[in-house]
Amino acid sequence: MEKLVNELIQKAGLSPEMAQKASSVVLNYLNNNLPDSLKGKGESLLNGNFDVKSLLGNNESGGDSITDKVKGLF
Repeated sequence: MEKLVNELIQKAGLSPEMAQKASSVVLNYLNNNLPDSLKGKGESLLNGNFDVKSLLGNNESGGDSITDKVKGLF
């Protein structure tokens, strides 16, 4: 989450302490609102460390698309 913290410091003008708090709020929000198949992957998503195939699902065998997985998140 270091990248997110740095973005908040540079682009939003937050202090390092406030940027850390804000990133924690975002992480908690993601972890609490992501679909079950993505639960616990909030920090990986924020860090850009994820397997796109696992996010997209396997539609040929009935898996949900990424649109279905994040529907209602925001």
